[in-house]
Amino acid sequence: MFNNFKWNLIIGLLLSFPDLVQGQDEVTNAFDDLKRQGIVVSEEYCEMRQQASQDALEALIRENPVAGYFCFTEDRMHDIRMTDAIPQRWVERPVALRTKLNGDCRPGEFYTWQVGLFAPYQALSDVSVSFSDWKNEKGGRIPAAAFRCFNLGGIDTKGASFKKQVNVDKGTVQALWIGSDIPTDAIGVYKGTVVIRPAHAQPVKIHCELRVEGPVMTDKGDGEGWRKSRLRWLDSSIGNQPEPTYPYIPVKMDKRSISWLGGTMVLSNTGLPRSISTHYDSSNQLCAQIENALLAKEMTFVIETQQGKEIWKNGTLRITGQSRASVSWKVCSKSSHFEIVCTGNLGFDGLINYKMEVKALNDVKVKDIRLEVPYTSYAAKYMMGLGHKGGFRPDSLINWRWDTTNHQDKIWMGNVNAGLNFCFKDENYVRPLVNIYYALGKLNLPDSWGNSNKGGIDIIPEESGVVLLNAYSGERLMRKGETLHYDFNMLVTPVKPLNLKELAEKHFYHSNSDISAGYIPAALQAGANMINVHHKKDIYPFINYPYYDDAIPDLKQFIAKAHQKELDVRLYYTTRELTVKIPELWALRSLGTEVIHDGPGSETRTLIHRNGPHEWLNKNLKTHFIPAWYNAFKEGKYAGDMDISVITTPDSRWNNYYLEGLDWMIKNLGLDGVYIDDSALDHQTLQRARRIMDADGKRRLIDMHSWNHMNQWAGYANSLHLYLELLPYVDRTWIGEGFGFYNTPDFWLVEMSGIPFGLMSETLDARNVFRGMIYGMLPRLPWSGNPVPLWKLWDDFGMKDARIRGYWDNRCPVKTGNENVLATAYVKDDRALVILANWTDSPQTAHISMDEELLGFKPSFCLLPEVRDVQWKGNISLQKPYEMMGRGGLIILLEK
Repeated sequence: MFNNFKWNLIIGLLLSFPDLVQGQDEVTNAFDDLKRQGIVVSEEYCEMRQQASQDALEALIRENPVAGYFCFTEDRMHDIRMTDAIPQRWVERPVALRTKLNGDCRPGEFYTWQVGLFAPYQALSDVSVSFSDWKNEKGGRIPAAAFRCFNLGGIDTKGASFKKQVNVDKGTVQALWIGSDIPTDAIGVYKGTVVIRPAHAQPVKIHCELRVEGPVMTDKGDGEGWRKSRLRWLDSSIGNQPEPTYPYIPVKMDKRSISWLGGTMVLSNTGLPRSISTHYDSSNQLCAQIENALLAKEMTFVIETQQGKEIWKNGTLRITGQSRASVSWKVCSKSSHFEIVCTGNLGFDGLINYKMEVKALNDVKVKDIRLEVPYTSYAAKYMMGLGHKGGFRPDSLINWRWDTTNHQDKIWMGNVNAGLNFCFKDENYVRPLVNIYYALGKLNLPDSWGNSNKGGIDIIPEESGVVLLNAYSGERLMRKGETLHYDFNMLVTPVKPLNLKELAEKHFYHSNSDISAGYIPAALQAGANMINVHHKKDIYPFINYPYYDDAIPDLKQFIAKAHQKELDVRLYYTTRELTVKIPELWALRSLGTEVIHDGPGSETRTLIHRNGPHEWLNKNLKTHFIPAWYNAFKEGKYAGDMDISVITTPDSRWNNYYLEGLDWMIKNLGLDGVYIDDSALDHQTLQRARRIMDADGKRRLIDMHSWNHMNQWAGYANSLHLYLELLPYVDRTWIGEGFGFYNTPDFWLVEMSGIPFGLMSETLDARNVFRGMIYGMLPRLPWSGNPVPLWKLWDDFGMKDARIRGYWDNRCPVKTGNENVLATAYVKDDRALVILANWTDSPQTAHISMDEELLGFKPSFCLLPEVRDVQWKGNISLQKPYEMMGRGGLIILLEK
């Protein structure tokens, strides 16, 4: 048996070669995909790209129709692509057929088609579309109410109907996409009319004949993208039910006290919180007897003039809505100069939305309008936001000013089991772009809080047990009747209990290989039970469109085969970047910037488009777009092909489409969950997604990844902070692309581990086994390393039934006597797995001591378990000092 000195030396030598020890040569770098080039199918020979000759165009314009513009019908197979020219096929079409539709579809289908408006003489404004009933010879009817024009409005992400105004500039073409639910009992030829009517112009009547025949379509055509039936998904309200999702419970209200899973808030007379408490222990497990106070005293909204602070006469607090999912309330308050209407809403996940509507009753000079949030010192130990990396809250005054050059409008302060996040906004809030695209879609400076950059946030160091967050807006003159909206969101953290059991049981396999044939064998051999399928795969070729017609059979077969081997399959699926390969591209383009985000087009320069967009985008989209991710296939079914994408608009109807697509994949492909990468999804959309995923009672997982946003391209934002409002519906985080192992323990805890927010995580670029395991973080196979030996260790130990006792928990039974060496214990009945990690580059000595009462047993058996490529098996004495090499650590098994 080796003596301690020799054992320490060997362990130290191993840990000094991290590439060897942890297989870092196997780690994936997705940016390498950008080095590949391939072919994007040219549209040069597309019939709808063949421009009318100048002579033919001039001859058409000389017709000068009574209406003052032209209408051309097109079926769904001839997408109108050009807005600055008309296709040759239009000028060749007889006049009588320009405004006639001849279509065919099947019973039960959602049928789509187009009308192209060409305005060569003058601009058209406020175009409307009306429909007649369509009837067949036997009196069968497709009612007018079954038709819709997607360009004129629809259903937003909250389930509310909205209208859009369509204008057509002089000399341009506007496509109007129309769709209709065809009854399942429809048969024969249906005839009807559609009237196009711009304001201040003559209407044009479109005569339509639709032949309906064949077998009934039970899925409305959603299974075949070429039909473009999925356009109806844009107007879906799926998942909008007012019910809590797992693991949440219904919201309860007793007088002014509102409770939800893990939290309680008591309202004051103003409608703002008097107190907020969480009910989690230091391992973020629910405990009804625990009350962690977030507020030292009630929150206050202050208006100060030259005469001093306004004195308020508060009205009655009224409950304006209550369901199992939320509670809403309202308070009206008055002073001599102002009226405030405070409305609030608390959801079952602990997200609280406030709207403070401030109205001036006369002309008044304002010295300041501010929100004062008195945190307890306990709930202000850590912070992130306002340009500060996550970790310990600085002891000095923090003075931050609004500047939308930076993606900063949020501040979180808290402890591991009690925190509060704020996001400040007004009625003009628009969700900004994330990642390297922030500069192309920045925050709107809120008129209220920002006040022409006079506003800001001070965080005042602790005094008498209080840490004050002061969100102020500064001096201004308000005119009589002027109204300002001081809106903000608060999220109480943790959002849910930690689920170590799920982390220990669910093992991901996540490869970047183009070829999927090896995924299932590799996953099975490694002991994984879930496969994440990225885009750029032979079964899923194009980004964020997994239901691509050509790939669906392959993807369906892959998932079925995986299920036979008891493997779950989850897909990369989010909203932010969207492939141009989608069949609905030109329909979405006809919606203006509603779905495809506005941008500089061919003039765009980004971190990955230093020389501008791909030539295909420049030729075919030309303007009003932002180029996004691209990659090419090196091998497999799509070898030589290239995927290019554009940025989508946050909070658009594309979210509805996304959710219907999720539902379709669950029901038709057997999807087991999704992997979300830097996303434009909002809180409500992911809540809806959670309902969809849980609808049949099966547990499906969402894991979320983010790049390092603390840089000039991303607006110096905190990666995890961007998505805090999504975390109630996320099962695991994977934060840290660009985060190194060298970061401080408090940064690991706050920005990487997910623990203060109720989630567990995995390591990415921060590849250090010991530091990761302090927080329950393992590498992801094979993307960021090899966790297989650690999976075996966890399984042999019984990690799924253990309790985590981290160094941040006063119940941690292990001490090292060295502040540079941290310890976490995983305790299971009469066994414990203890992790030590040296957080320096130099050797450190640990004087290991155990608190047997906290441990729950007296250890009589103590060893270093063998973990392949990490440490060898050996004995260890807890009575002697132990030396660890820089960046090293120990895994110790204790038994009674």
